[in-house]
Amino acid sequence: MVDFPDDLSDLEGPEERRLGYIESMVEVAGEDARHVMLYVTLALTAILVTLTQLPFDRLVGMPLAFRCLLLLGLILVGAGASCFFRYVRALHIARMGIARCIASADAKHARQLWAGEVGVWERRGHFYRWGMKLSATGGCAVALCVAYLLLNGD
Repeated sequence: MVDFPDDLSDLEGPEERRLGYIESMVEVAGEDARHVMLYVTLALTAILVTLTQLPFDRLVGMPLAFRCLLLLGLILVGAGASCFFRYVRALHIARMGIARCIASADAKHARQLWAGEVGVWERRGHFYRWGMKLSATGGCAVALCVAYLLLNGD
């Protein structure tokens, strides 16, 4: 594993290298946002498919516990998508701040905005973590209800 100095002295090189580093961080933040937006899309698609493709009469015919579980699962998946979206918004704001560092070639400040104490992961990473937890839990609940419908065979 590579050890980086705590004082960020490794980010004091020539201006061209600092600019390249900052531009790379802007690209990485953009890729991260696109990746997390796939989770948002997946979560919303799961909700849409569940609500539009499952036969409504069979959903109504499920026991109350399964209907409640399905509703709770859909709500959790939606809440997970919302958390992911809030994380993407925080990434976007951090990316704008990092891009602003290009004008001054301030690689240290850019690094702090990305991964420092005030960085996007430290301040807003909980949205990503909760998005994963809520989406996974809700997805399991929905999958259990769909499995019940498939296995019940009425």
